[in-house]
Amino acid sequence: MSRQPIFNVPPITLWLSGAMIAVFAAIHLLPQQVWAPVVYRMAVVPAFFQYLGQLSPLDALTVVASLVFYALVHSEPIHLIANLGFFLAFGSVCERQYGPRRYTVLLLVTTVAAALVQIAASWGEDTTLIGASGAVSGCVGAFCRLALARHDPAGRRLALNLIGFTIVVNVVFAVLGGGLMGVDAQIAWQAHIGGFLAGFVLGAPRRA
Repeated sequence: MSRQPIFNVPPITLWLSGAMIAVFAAIHLLPQQVWAPVVYRMAVVPAFFQYLGQLSPLDALTVVASLVFYALVHSEPIHLIANLGFFLAFGSVCERQYGPRRYTVLLLVTTVAAALVQIAASWGEDTTLIGASGAVSGCVGAFCRLALARHDPAGRRLALNLIGFTIVVNVVFAVLGGGLMGVDAQIAWQAHIGGFLAGFVLGAPRRA
């Protein structure tokens, strides 16, 4: 009898989910003086990009690297739980559909695209962007693109409902901020839209 895996989640999605949980645990278990400098370096700070050319090479590299690593950082439990839930659901589907190489590209591009859109929207501001919402939105966008490309009315309805849900939720976030989810911070709805659009573009199925 063949053995079934404990977690029916493809490897990249599983390992990245574990990394998010590990960073979250470090934030809440280690002293602040230990994790705070590291997390601040991982977070995207729009103000830093305004002076990117004036930074030392090492600092400039750290700022550019934050365009990817910010996605691993979550400080609020509801933020982590929401992102993990959607990531495990839609990320798993995308990893199985696209394969590890294309899925990795999808995650990297949507993560960076989401950050760049947020930087443009908050140019010069000393705010921080953290969380995997951009990549998660990218996976949702790619899933919608796949579903719309198939000759399946139910799948197309689901995709259209998800697109509508994405629009409505982010409009609400833009108006109400983080209070809707009990988070004492602004929701980066611009990053969500940027990640979703990038995922929708990259999610085009291969031509036969």
